[in-house]
Amino acid sequence: MTHHIARQSYPLMHFVIRFGTLAVTLTALILAMTSTAAMTAVNITPALFADIEKATHFNEGATKPRSTLYVFIDPNCLYCHLVWKSVQPYEKAGLQVKWIPVAFQKPSSTGRAAAILQARDPVAALRENEIRYKHKSYDGGIKPLDKIRPEVGKALEANLALMEKTGAPGTPLLVWKNASGSIEYRNGVPRLSELPLITGLPMQKIDDPELAEFR
Repeated sequence: MTHHIARQSYPLMHFVIRFGTLAVTLTALILAMTSTAAMTAVNITPALFADIEKATHFNEGATKPRSTLYVFIDPNCLYCHLVWKSVQPYEKAGLQVKWIPVAFQKPSSTGRAAAILQARDPVAALRENEIRYKHKSYDGGIKPLDKIRPEVGKALEANLALMEKTGAPGTPLLVWKNASGSIEYRNGVPRLSELPLITGLPMQKIDDPELAEFR
């Protein structure tokens, strides 16, 4: 089952996820309701995919990739954090991820996204953000910038406008071309069993307990 995360569902999902069996049931119902809306809303045409390829981003993973994945992320987004964790083994196997930062989840998202983009090493900055991610408050681990370069602010606005143009209701949004060249996407955290299909790579071992519910 693919998870499609609508923007308005975050607070409720973050609340219910803390409570045992009832939380699992409620979360499943929420995901089922939001997935249908997300599937009908998202439409990535070839022209839009070309715009995604040109969006402000940075690369993580293989320098000579066997496959490429575009991911829109908000630095405060829990589900983006989980996607980051899930693709790390695939990056070692030949995946290159082109991370496209956006800022929409909370006020500090802009400063954190800018801190990553303006860093000398954005990949290291993203890693810091994810390793130090604060689950209780749903905050990325990197300190937000107070002074954002104008060009970076405009790039973040353009990235968000591009994501909204796809019809995606929230982050993470994963976009790629399959082996036949067709455009595909997932809006939310994919099941671990879907990652070989998404990446075009063999199944990689993932034993992170935080990802157990996505097996």
